[in-house]
Amino acid sequence: MKNGGFTLEDLGRNLVDLAMTEDVIRRRATALLPVARREERELKVLGKVSRLAMDFHAGDPAVTRGTSGAFDVAIPHALTVRVETEGEAEAAVHKLTATVALRITPRPCAPLGIFLDVAEPSADSVLFADPPVSTRDYLRGRIEEEVRRELLRLVRARLADSHAERTVDLEGPLVRALGLDLDARDARDAPPPSRLRGASVQPSGAAVRRGAPSNEPDAQLRLFGNTMPIQVWTARPDGQLNFVNKAVLDYFDRTEAQIIGEGWLAMLHPDDVPRTVATWTRSLETGQPYETEFRLLRASDQMYREHVVSALPQRDAAGNIVLWIGGTTDVAELRRAEAALRRSEARYRLFAEASNEGIWFWNIREDTTEWSDRMLAIIGVRREAWGGTFMSFFERVHPDDRSALQAALRAHLEERRPFEAELRIQHESGEYRVIFTRGMAEWDEKGVPFQMAGGATDITEQKRHQAMLQERREIIEQQQEAIRALSTPIIEVWKGVLTMPVLGVLDEQRSQQMMEVLLDAVARTRCRHAIIDLTGVSALDAATADHVLKLIDAVAMLGAQGIVVGIRPEVAQTVVSLGLDLSNIKTLSNLREGLRFAMQSSGVTVERRRRRRARREDADDASAPLSERGG
Repeated sequence: MKNGGFTLEDLGRNLVDLAMTEDVIRRRATALLPVARREERELKVLGKVSRLAMDFHAGDPAVTRGTSGAFDVAIPHALTVRVETEGEAEAAVHKLTATVALRITPRPCAPLGIFLDVAEPSADSVLFADPPVSTRDYLRGRIEEEVRRELLRLVRARLADSHAERTVDLEGPLVRALGLDLDARDARDAPPPSRLRGASVQPSGAAVRRGAPSNEPDAQLRLFGNTMPIQVWTARPDGQLNFVNKAVLDYFDRTEAQIIGEGWLAMLHPDDVPRTVATWTRSLETGQPYETEFRLLRASDQMYREHVVSALPQRDAAGNIVLWIGGTTDVAELRRAEAALRRSEARYRLFAEASNEGIWFWNIREDTTEWSDRMLAIIGVRREAWGGTFMSFFERVHPDDRSALQAALRAHLEERRPFEAELRIQHESGEYRVIFTRGMAEWDEKGVPFQMAGGATDITEQKRHQAMLQERREIIEQQQEAIRALSTPIIEVWKGVLTMPVLGVLDEQRSQQMMEVLLDAVARTRCRHAIIDLTGVSALDAATADHVLKLIDAVAMLGAQGIVVGIRPEVAQTVVSLGLDLSNIKTLSNLREGLRFAMQSSGVTVERRRRRRARREDADDASAPLSERGG
């Protein structure tokens, strides 16, 4: 049905800008996307289970007209999130401000309607207001991710349910505005507008108008092909090219006449011609899609570059191929990047295998983990049985090590301290393996960590060897302590009299040890005399004599008298030859004389002791029975 040369379809399309105002979009967005409800979810943060209660309150949408007739809609949301975490007495309450950004594009639909096409909301569609720096922590980042997921789920579910409601009927308003008397049945039966051709572009050519098939590109196809940035071409059923777009001509710096037909073969690398022709011929004979790779000569640098080419056959109602439409893409840079990536991965894999270190990756936002084969081998689990989440790892950590791991992770994620930890992780067999792990997170522009990677080394055997070495070291130290006790014996030969026999050679270390042991004994027993017996010393040099002199001086500082006994003749001769002055030191011939001197200095004589002993023996005899006396 026409009015002034325009169909109602054309009229509706031209009036979209007049009918779709910002106010109309705002009202529709408010009606179609209400998000004001309460949701609850469970969240696991670093091994701790938390329950989130989320209250969503949507505000008034803000609408701005964008490019190409689209509208940008921003729906503000005020959220209150209550977090109850196991092991914590009080719940944490977070206030969040989020904006759901949508793009709505009005599109004409038959007979006189407009469909509000909403672009698929992505994760970037939900934006959060920046909080104060002091509150930007790892927990808040995880909460935002959970809220983002819930908002996206609610919005996508609402859009799926409101598909029919997004159609705005313009027939009634237009009829009333134009004063037209339209047959509603004709309007309902009107064909939908073409989604391939624009309103002002019509097919050309008598064959097209008659509905007969044609294998020559029409003006519309040429216009469409030349606007595309990739290389587009068409070919007749016999395989002869009959159209290439402007991107092809620019790439090869040729005219269309030079390329169509079989002219494109001149740009093909000679080594690729037989395989390419065979593949193209096979597709022409079987009607199967054409897909292959070859090298083409680029005009700008006269270099052969890798290309990926594909083409699909276009068939008529009888199933006959009437045209091939194909595209060619320069993938040289992609191939080089892929080769570099493969080399990098090979080097990285070689390094990981050579270092015997397991590699792990943690997507914090999605709470998914990826482990290398070595990491899985450490705990003896198959890849298909691996949970692939942080909790699947955390549950294998020894209970006594979990708190330290949580503290180390939180310090790294929130304060950016270096992360490294030594922990026990349960092997599939049930035993615990000791691993040492370190890693580093990556933060987004808002300071929220979103991923983390690191490595781990199984140090179980190393720890066992260390424990064994420590045990042996303790045994050796005990033995050395016993040897030191034997090499520097301290004997209390009388009350207030100590003696230290010296055997062998005196060196710096041993003399220091002797001084420590003797001074400790003098201080502990509060003795008055310390006898140093050199009977076991067969040779004496200046250094040894100096050690003895220092030992005597140290004993004197504690209030005891040092006595040297047992100097051999050859030792005495050495002392004289060395010119050593021992005049201030009390020296005696042997231990007995030294003990006698010490006792006499204390006011006790041997004769008095002997008389006392004799009197005790006489008293014992007097108290004995007569029979025992006679015996």
